[in-house]
Amino acid sequence: MRGSLTYAEREQRKRTMLAYVLALGIYGMLFGAAFLFDLFKPQNLDFSNKTLIVNIQGPVANDVGRGSPVEMKAPEVAAEKPAPPPQPAPKQKAQTAAKSASPGPSVAPSTQPAPSSVPVPEQAAPTALPSTSAPQEPAAPWTPGERGPGSRVSSSESSVLSPGEGQVPWGTGEAVRITKAEKGNTVETTLGGSSETVGQGLYVPIYLSMPLPSVVSAELFNAIPDEVIPPNTLVSSAESRKRAFLNYYTKSGNAYRLSNPVPLEVREKLWEMLEDAGYKVEQADYKAGRTLNPVVIGFSVTKDRQLRGVELLQSSGDPDIDAAVLYGFKRASFWNKTGETIQGRFVYRF
Repeated sequence: MRGSLTYAEREQRKRTMLAYVLALGIYGMLFGAAFLFDLFKPQNLDFSNKTLIVNIQGPVANDVGRGSPVEMKAPEVAAEKPAPPPQPAPKQKAQTAAKSASPGPSVAPSTQPAPSSVPVPEQAAPTALPSTSAPQEPAAPWTPGERGPGSRVSSSESSVLSPGEGQVPWGTGEAVRITKAEKGNTVETTLGGSSETVGQGLYVPIYLSMPLPSVVSAELFNAIPDEVIPPNTLVSSAESRKRAFLNYYTKSGNAYRLSNPVPLEVREKLWEMLEDAGYKVEQADYKAGRTLNPVVIGFSVTKDRQLRGVELLQSSGDPDIDAAVLYGFKRASFWNKTGETIQGRFVYRF
């Protein structure tokens, strides 16, 4: 059995307990201070991956979307000019007239009242100044018609179609531009995003959906070969391809004429037959001797890679060609890793 503690041991125990209490108290105060500092310290907000909407007040013109508004130029006001100083010409003319009227000396007393008849310039000057309170002509409001860069028709580079918002300028954001060339035509696809986050997964040549020639020579028809997948896999014979071709063409003399409308989904097969037979697609009938406008299409790609909001922004001038470009464009696919809907623009030039 342990005996009672001595005085020295009791004092040492008190000092030890006091040290523990003080240490715990200090630690508690430190943790409390750290908690309060974290609770009340100002937070640094990170907007690097967030969308900010800034409303800029002021006059705007041709506001086409979420981009910066175009400031209207203030109407030029002519600088107020002081009244011109009085010219001494009237006085000289008066004196000359007086001299011509009197052949004698020129110091006739009757010529002295003349200066009093001349209006005082200082009194006439205020009435000659333009009135500063006159109302200025208001700036003419914007009306549809000729528009500057960023409009739906006059430019195919500076804006994109935003669903529900119309044309939206690219602004300072990143953009990926994909260009291609096919059979004498050029293709340009612009996507809103970086090259690491957006792109095109599948592209089907647009010319395979274009209107077919109205007349095909018999020599070209007879040259339609077998359809073969390299190296030597036969898909369909030349005879079967010609029978399919005759569903839409009728022989007339030494040529075959288009007799039935060719659906968009069938045109690709017929174009492949003609191209395999040696037809020069670069000189196709649908653009021979014609000036066609570039076809411009606006669209968007959702975060799950769905093509949405496809709209014809500029026509070629031929509805059949417009329908062919739209059909061929919709056969393409895009990938989108941005996590949000992106905007795009497609331009097909002939």
